[in-house]
Amino acid sequence: MSETSELLETSTDDSVQRPPRPPGPALGPYYQFITTDLKSMQWIGSALIFRHVSCARPSIEFKAQAVVTYDWEVLYENLFDMRAYRVNLSIELRRGKDDEKVDWKVDWGDYTTNGTFHIAQYDQKWRGAFFSCNGFDATISKEVALGLTYNAVWNDLLSIHEINPFHLLVWGGDQVYNDFVLEDIPFLQNWSRMEWDEKWKFTVTKEAAQEIEQYYFNNYTEHWERRPEMKLALGSVPSLMMWDDHDIFDGAGSYPQLLNDSPIMTDLFGMAQKMRLLFQHHTTPSKARQHRLFGYQGHNFLAQCGPNLVFLGTDGRSERSDQTVTHENSWNMIFEKLDNELENVQHLIVLLAVPFSFPRFRVAESLLDTWKKIAMRWRNIP
Repeated sequence: MSETSELLETSTDDSVQRPPRPPGPALGPYYQFITTDLKSMQWIGSALIFRHVSCARPSIEFKAQAVVTYDWEVLYENLFDMRAYRVNLSIELRRGKDDEKVDWKVDWGDYTTNGTFHIAQYDQKWRGAFFSCNGFDATISKEVALGLTYNAVWNDLLSIHEINPFHLLVWGGDQVYNDFVLEDIPFLQNWSRMEWDEKWKFTVTKEAAQEIEQYYFNNYTEHWERRPEMKLALGSVPSLMMWDDHDIFDGAGSYPQLLNDSPIMTDLFGMAQKMRLLFQHHTTPSKARQHRLFGYQGHNFLAQCGPNLVFLGTDGRSERSDQTVTHENSWNMIFEKLDNELENVQHLIVLLAVPFSFPRFRVAESLLDTWKKIAMRWRNIP
């Protein structure tokens, strides 16, 4: 029986908990597609791997008919007792119309893990899957959520992948739901109950900041590693991701400017951005430009899938305000790249996370009831 078949029979939702738990001593690998370089004929991607700081760096091996080259890069020496590694991957992009099968094996020191992913050859049409909204927000009652499952759609996707492997998995936003950080962290619970004049100017303490950032980190690892169907997908289909509000908190960036720029919301956004860049793009705020993300203040990408297809990922949250979704300077950069870096491309797919407003949201009632009234008056929405 294949690994995927076993997963379809045994996967449960019992592994997902709130608040999220700290991870085990090893995480990954999680694969990311970045682009294809048609001049050097290379498929370019990366793998994200975590190992406890007390352990030596694991080793990784790749086996394929195409030539695979790679190097290791340390993203964080110590992030909540985990060392974060990025493995930079280049795979020979061979002419042909068949799948290029790439087997991988990680030796963690005391055990090994292995798997396979597939990439398209130069003349082949790419096969991919797209999804968004990988969870439930605070508007879904506990009673309704109990009747739904996290893994059903994932297992359907994996059953298709097992028969006809995907080359790419496109994540369209809300990869994880961080809304409950406002309910699960006592500091933020207290903040949500404050009077309005205190709330918008209150600041995060050093101790609370550590707890909140670790919450974001743990929530990613809770889903990336402890949901077996997600772990299998991340290790067997290279991903391409663009975030949205639930990766931060419900409605992030869409609130009136006084709230949007308040110290608490600014700090929450910064922590969510740090973890988004790490888990979704295998990078850090200081290395994002080096790793091909671009923008005025946000992080957009242009990913070429062979000679005929390009994905444009537009960051609709990092520069979002009550006046705009993406800054004019970023759009200028985007169109400059479209004008100068694409040749004879037949298809351009633009990945732009929605919604453009927030007429429906609920994170912490005592906090957001006030915000909603202000926002609706401000927008003249009945």
